Amino acid sequence: MHYASVENLTKSLGARVLFRDVTFHISEGDKIALIARNGYGKSTLLHLLAGKDQPDEGRIWIHKDIQLVLLKQEDEWEETLTVREQLFASPHPIVKLVRTYEEFVESGQQDPLRLQELLNQMEEQQAWHVEQKLQQILSRLRIHQMQQRIAHLSGGQRKRLALAQALLETELYEGHCLLMLDEPTNHLDVEMIEWLEQYLSTQKTTLLMVTHDRYFLDEVCNEIIEMDQERIYIHQGDYAHYLEQKAHRQDVNQSEW
Repeated sequence: MHYASVENLTKSLGARVLFRDVTFHISEGDKIALIARNGYGKSTLLHLLAGKDQPDEGRIWIHKDIQLVLLKQEDEWEETLTVREQLFASPHPIVKLVRTYEEFVESGQQDPLRLQELLNQMEEQQAWHVEQKLQQILSRLRIHQMQQRIAHLSGGQRKRLALAQALLETELYEGHCLLMLDEPTNHLDVEMIEWLEQYLSTQKTTLLMVTHDRYFLDEVCNEIIEMDQERIYIHQGDYAHYLEQKAHRQDVNQSEW
C-alpha cells in the first residue's frame, strides 16, 4: 500500500534554501531514517508532511486512510494538564474508554454494575489490546505519576510522555499509520533505547525518523534518506552501506572536477 508521496518539494528559511525539488515515496512497512547535518531541514520536512507547515513549491500526497503521528522535539502542551490528561488527549473513542476504565479501577469505587458495564464495553470495542500495550509502554518508559502536572515535568519526562503518546496513537490505528519521530532516543537511557529498538522493529508501523544515533538506526531502519546541499539521496540498507555509497558519490563528484 502506498502511504505518501513527496514530489518536487522546495522549502526556504528566509533567504536560505533548505532543500529543492525533493521527491520520494513512502510505502507500507517502510522504516526510513532521515539524516543530515543540523540546519539542513530534517525537522522542517517532517512538519511539512504533518501539515504543520507549507512548502514553497511542490506537492505532498498522503493516503486518505492513513493516520499521521508526529513526535516533535518540543511539545506545545497545556501546562496545567496532568500526565494522564495529556496521555489520553486523543479524541479516539477507545482512548476515552480506556481512560474511563482505568480511572474507575483506580478510584476504588464499589459499584459492580458499573464495573461490569465498563468490562463489557472494553470487550465489545476490543480495547484490551490497547490497554495492555499502553501499560507496557508506560512501564518501559517509566511513566508512573499519572496525576503529576505537565508544568512540573523535567525535559526528559516530557519527551518520554510525548513518545508514549505517539506510540499509543500507532496502536489505535493498527498499523494504518505513518509514525514520524524526531530524535526519539533523546532523554532515553540504554535500557529504554533497546526496548524501543525492539518495539519499532517488530511492529507493522510505517516509520520516518530523524536520528543521530547510528546504532539505533541500524537496528530499526531499512532505508536512509540523506539530505545534503539542497538535495536528497536515497540509500537502501544499513548505515555502513550508506557510508560506502556516500563515499563513492563523493569520489565520483571529485573526479568530475
